[in-house]
Amino acid sequence: MMGETKSEVAKDARRDMEKLDLHSIVPDGTTEDSLLEYMVIAARSQDRWVVVRLKGRKDWCFPGGHREPGETMDEAAHRELFEETGAKEYSLSRIAQYSVDHGNRMSWGSIYEAEISSFDPLPPEFEIEEIDFVDDFPLGNTRFPGIMPELMDWLNQRLLSLKD
Repeated sequence: MMGETKSEVAKDARRDMEKLDLHSIVPDGTTEDSLLEYMVIAARSQDRWVVVRLKGRKDWCFPGGHREPGETMDEAAHRELFEETGAKEYSLSRIAQYSVDHGNRMSWGSIYEAEISSFDPLPPEFEIEEIDFVDDFPLGNTRFPGIMPELMDWLNQRLLSLKD
């Protein structure tokens, strides 16, 4: 999001204190759309992963975020991809859904894949400090250590199966 409100910043701080664990990855369409809260976008450019670092943070994540009221998941994914990477020309498709165990509740999101061919510069008011292009996701320095190792295993297996 371009400008976070105080309640959004507080929500992010609470989420950072929560222990989040990936619970399951299921085919797209398994979970009712109204239950989907957020998305992660496994973005690639020139055969490398596109990872982002938010302002004020030292760890990395894929582009993604929550959908705004009235947005479809696809609209939110397009918006988040642009706001977090400056993606100008790209393909984007929803490939799966996933659940996250918060310890006291479960939540659901969509997994998208994107192939980005060109980027625009990010305006300074956007929340991203840095974008990087990596061969391997930096699992030792990720914002979501209970989610990313299993998600990356799933994504890498998917990439291998698509090459066969």
